[in-house]
Amino acid sequence: MENIKLIGSKFTKINAERKQNFTGKLTINTNIQIKDLEKIEEMKDTLKASYEFEITYNELGKINIEGNVFVSAASKIIKELLKSWDDKKFETPEHVQITNYIIQKASIKAFELEEELGLPIHIRLPTLSPKKD
Repeated sequence: MENIKLIGSKFTKINAERKQNFTGKLTINTNIQIKDLEKIEEMKDTLKASYEFEITYNELGKINIEGNVFVSAASKIIKELLKSWDDKKFETPEHVQITNYIIQKASIKAFELEEELGLPIHIRLPTLSPKKD
């Protein structure tokens, strides 16, 4: 059972570029960083996680997405998340869950940008294989 529910998200900055004259071996690197975690006082048991999601394709191009995800959880979990944020400890299952929400939201936008710019997809999509007898 999930301890944290995603209740909303928004992008605050989107930047994408592709350079035309690229030769060489392509490597794709993804970096996800939670920049801030804060309680929203107007809404009971709600947190805002500000993040930056960046994909680099060597010298071929780059996608940078910044935004916020809004999550709700029990008061106890909210307090634990804020305490671990202050202590700079991000290994809890709840932090992983928030990071997964960020990956989901930002990756969907990144797929759109990759398609429009002709950049390779940054993660491997699931594929079907024929059933083996």
